[in-house]
Amino acid sequence: MSVSKDQILSELRRVKGPALEGNIVDLGLVSEILQKDDRVYFSITVPPENAEELEPLRQAAQKVVAEIEGVAGATAVLTAEAQPGTEGASQGSPVAGGRVQENQRVAEARARMPGQTNGPDQANGAAAAAQKPGPQAGAGAKADGIPNVKHLIAVASGKGGVGKSTTTVNLALGLQAIGLKVGILDADIFGPSQPRLLGITGRPTAADGKIVNPLSGYGLRVMSMGFLVDEGQPIVWRGPMVVQALHQMLFQVAWGELDVVLIDMPPGTGDVQLTMAQQVPLSGAVIVSTPQDLALIDARKGLAMFEQVNVPVLGIVENMSTFVCPKCGEESHIFGHGGARIEAQKLSVPFLGGVPLHMDIREKSDNGQPITATAPDGLLAQNYREIAARVWSEVENATGHGIKPPKLDLAEDGKSLDITFEDGNAYSLSAEMLRVMSPSAEVQGHSESQRVTVPKKRNVGITQLQPVGNYAVKIHFDDGHNTGLYAWSYLDLLGSEKEQRWAAYLAELEAQGLDRG
Repeated sequence: MSVSKDQILSELRRVKGPALEGNIVDLGLVSEILQKDDRVYFSITVPPENAEELEPLRQAAQKVVAEIEGVAGATAVLTAEAQPGTEGASQGSPVAGGRVQENQRVAEARARMPGQTNGPDQANGAAAAAQKPGPQAGAGAKADGIPNVKHLIAVASGKGGVGKSTTTVNLALGLQAIGLKVGILDADIFGPSQPRLLGITGRPTAADGKIVNPLSGYGLRVMSMGFLVDEGQPIVWRGPMVVQALHQMLFQVAWGELDVVLIDMPPGTGDVQLTMAQQVPLSGAVIVSTPQDLALIDARKGLAMFEQVNVPVLGIVENMSTFVCPKCGEESHIFGHGGARIEAQKLSVPFLGGVPLHMDIREKSDNGQPITATAPDGLLAQNYREIAARVWSEVENATGHGIKPPKLDLAEDGKSLDITFEDGNAYSLSAEMLRVMSPSAEVQGHSESQRVTVPKKRNVGITQLQPVGNYAVKIHFDDGHNTGLYAWSYLDLLGSEKEQRWAAYLAELEAQGLDRG
């Protein structure tokens, strides 16, 4: 059933205005009504400093629209400034100079809020506050974390066009490759990229009430505005509406049990980015830049923004670091080279690694086949996995859970590995177990249903241990396998769950009619 905009406005007239007089439509407070797949999105203009107080008004408006026959769901957000010509505005609206005039009761309630000034100049206080550095409309204390999600990490850039979204998806797959459960929030409302990068189509389904299920691609759980709006349809929203939509996509999604959700941030350092950094409980941020001076200038701004709001910067990734000609093999530094590494040293933040400008990355990304998933044994995928392992090491250090390198000793002529951690935990893991539970083998297919069960490795041995920084080791086996990157946390997990994991592996072999050889 098709629902007209007039029907929506008619129902919204049932909602009283902020002063409990009139209704929000005739007062000119309703704008930005969008309809997509039987869902309705709209904004309600209120003074920014009253957003928290007027949350019940938002909920009431959202409820009356959601109850219209033919509407599958509704999303209402509070936005900051009224503009001439908003829908439903009538003469006599309490709007002057583009700003809602406050009723005395509303002003008195605002005056009781923390940080507000009492007295006759309260209405001018909001304008003055808007000129001060720091949080803008919608900003406030950090929200609580997402249930069952351990870490939220922002992937950001000071400017667009540096490959931040491509880096995000390959970092997520790299984190998955070291044994983590990972999700992605595509926070770029105006230019969502993750649906195309992961080749995901479809619409999120309702889970329970206001909660929706994310979509999945390559074992990653993903939420994006691109799932709600057609690729060619523009989103014309003001900043506060974008911020609230992002909060709903993050906190009203059934993410499930995850180790980390990567937030693919919008480019730049404006109000949306700053508010998200202040209100979302981030464990850290990764800055993506190219080597050129202009990109590095903007990368410094992004780094400074996160430092301003006390979010630890986990490090800098240099994307498009170098270009190797596919025909002659000559290396060219199209955008310069090493600038991000030098900048990281100047700013005393970790340099996480460089990613080359490569045709395979671009082609696979455009086709929804990220290279870390579809060419896991190649050097480019290995590069992303190593950067991801460094990121995870920095997260653990930033949150006080860092693991120092354990003592590793080969035993029984390479048939087992003895591992001793600084806290006294010690394990002996067979080469067979390490091989069949290699992170790269474990995530082949990138979902539980597609995971590969590796048989016939009873007699495999370890030929070499290759340290990777101070956060992981690469194990070379005598069957030629050497792409697994074993982070210290993953080795600790294998050791602590040794019996359960081995029993599960034997059960998988039996169920598939395979044997150990």
